[in-house]
Amino acid sequence: MDEKLVEKTVYIIANAGDSRSSSMAAMEYAKKGDFEEAKNLLKESSEAFQRAHVEHTRLLTEDAKGENIEVTLLLVHASNHLSVAEVTLDFVREIIELYERR
Repeated sequence: MDEKLVEKTVYIIANAGDSRSSSMAAMEYAKKGDFEEAKNLLKESSEAFQRAHVEHTRLLTEDAKGENIEVTLLLVHASNHLSVAEVTLDFVREIIELYERR
């Protein structure tokens, strides 16, 4: 696997992981009633997700242009992390909204 592709892949994994962690932390703060901190963490989560998403989209664009993107288990793992981060962020937003209503 090309070293530059490894770097891009690890960047996606790291940012997606940060996004998921911030989402989960936001939910914990919402459970305690600290909605201000929960929303700050959701913002951090969204920013980390966006960084991962942008890099992932760049790789997809390169692939669509016919550039040689070697699909490895590590790249599949990065895509999986990105998907999990997105779903977690979406669900935690909804859960926080429910906590706010009670």
